[in-house]
Amino acid sequence: MTRTLIASLAVLMAGVLAFAGLTRGFTVLTAESARRQAVAAAPIPIPELIGIDQRGTRRRVFESAERRVVIVDFIYTRCTSLCSALGSSYQRLQSAIEAQHLEHAVRLVTVSFDPAHDTQEVIHEYGRSLGAKPNIWTILQPLDPEALRRSLKVFGVVATPAPQGQFAHNAAFHVIDRRGRLARIIDISKPDAALSAARRLYGGS
Repeated sequence: MTRTLIASLAVLMAGVLAFAGLTRGFTVLTAESARRQAVAAAPIPIPELIGIDQRGTRRRVFESAERRVVIVDFIYTRCTSLCSALGSSYQRLQSAIEAQHLEHAVRLVTVSFDPAHDTQEVIHEYGRSLGAKPNIWTILQPLDPEALRRSLKVFGVVATPAPQGQFAHNAAFHVIDRRGRLARIIDISKPDAALSAARRLYGGS
């Protein structure tokens, strides 16, 4: 009986240690949370992505000359669920950036992953409807599909076409530091945390 108990405990302990190793000491429980921790520990340079903004101007997701921290999300304008929530969060973030006088430090960028539909005219109307101020909040129609594909891969965004022009997709706040690296990935339920992370990254660069 004692030998059986000892053997069972040994097997259990081996399983616990293996699980701890897979989850980095129980600090992460999913592949996504592991990825977010990895990005925070070792920021990833992002590929260049150029698009046309709501004013019809060519802009990059990250403008190296500005040296601002950038909070990026990926949407499509026909979305009425997740993207609508992101739009509302960006409205609040824009107001917070103005209230805290962070225009010099933090920029918001929304990128459409449906550029065939989200033309410059659509992007312009989308920005107008949300009150996006171009000096704070850039909304982009990407120009190069391959550059968009590379960016989605680096940011970990998956967008799968669905019926009636819809997409099944994930979403997060992606924070780019002043060196053009993806430095934080924050859940969309925590816009305040995204802004706090951006402020820290600006001050620490």
